Amino acid sequence: MVTNTPQTAPDWENLHEEATLVDLHIHPSLKVSLFHRLLTTRLYSARGFDPFSLRSDFTSLREGNVDVALSCIYAPEHGILNECRPLRLLRFITPIVWRKVFCQTPLQVTLQMLDDLERAIPASRDRSTGGPQAQIVRSLGELEALLAQGGNHPTAFIHAVEGGHSLEGKLSSLDTLFDRGVAYLTLAHFFENELVYPCYPWPETLQHFGCFQGQRNVALGLKPFGEAVVERMVELGMLIDISHCTPAARARIYDIVGNRAPLIASHVGAYEINPDPYNLKDWEVRRIADGGGIVGVIFMNYWLMPRESARGLNFITRTLEHFVRVGGIEAVGIGSDFDGFTDPPDDLKDASEMPKLTQRLLAEGYSRDAVHNILGGNALRVLRQGWGKR
Repeated sequence: MVTNTPQTAPDWENLHEEATLVDLHIHPSLKVSLFHRLLTTRLYSARGFDPFSLRSDFTSLREGNVDVALSCIYAPEHGILNECRPLRLLRFITPIVWRKVFCQTPLQVTLQMLDDLERAIPASRDRSTGGPQAQIVRSLGELEALLAQGGNHPTAFIHAVEGGHSLEGKLSSLDTLFDRGVAYLTLAHFFENELVYPCYPWPETLQHFGCFQGQRNVALGLKPFGEAVVERMVELGMLIDISHCTPAARARIYDIVGNRAPLIASHVGAYEINPDPYNLKDWEVRRIADGGGIVGVIFMNYWLMPRESARGLNFITRTLEHFVRVGGIEAVGIGSDFDGFTDPPDDLKDASEMPKLTQRLLAEGYSRDAVHNILGGNALRVLRQGWGKR
């Protein structure tokens, strides 16, 4: 796995190009649906928090050699308006977006955002090849066919959904999303929903003007409807993402699922490095690894390090190392959370800079096979084992 001899400089470039890179969690759909961003346009990625930036446009993904992107749809929860009342001014500032997001049901918003992203994809063309820059894949078979093209294939966009509120308390909604090609559902998000309680505390950097100061009871867990959803997801072959769930909810999910299906934590940090209930403890990493699942490292310094600083590549690799040591090389991946209104590290601020991670991993002594696993081999294995009806 890890050797004592760093690889040569040219080697990391070749390795990054030949590896299949899978990002388990990005949010370009938010920028498309809320701000009408064109994913075909390359925008400068600002340092620091910038909700209007675009860090996972098609060009950035291609420059970073991202082969597969789990594009997560998030229908903004109405609780945001209660925890930050100034946002209610959006009703007057951007009335069209307001009606789109807050005047429809969560499932309607989710399906609308799926449509928005799918309309954005066909317009993209690669200047060098003339072919598409990206392609929606709605099944494992479609993914395998795209990857089989080799070399300059389009970036595969796979739908995912963040927040069980999108189901509106109905199991039939889960089937609707699965039939649209959604590979995984993140059960929790910012607020309590019909499935589960969340543990997400808002970062201090957002707690201004009386906003986002609500607390979360991390002793609460999975609800009865959440248990039914977990069972149905195992039956369907929809991957279960435990990110944002409370520790109590996560423990219950481990018990329900057992080894019947691989679990994912798509974008998290390590509790032993930064002891926040959002992050996974070592026993959880081992449990996910034993079930054939994967833990994706988030690219957000707030969750990665106990004392936040601007540069974060050090802590991305530090967290990867910790997860590898605890769960093994086959249990680790990346889930950047680019464009999820996050503040990524200044030294890895968008998808185009993914080669920096490969360079750093090789410099730290990881073998070529280990780097292949971390960048995407493990994520592909989990998709092949867990996505689709059994």
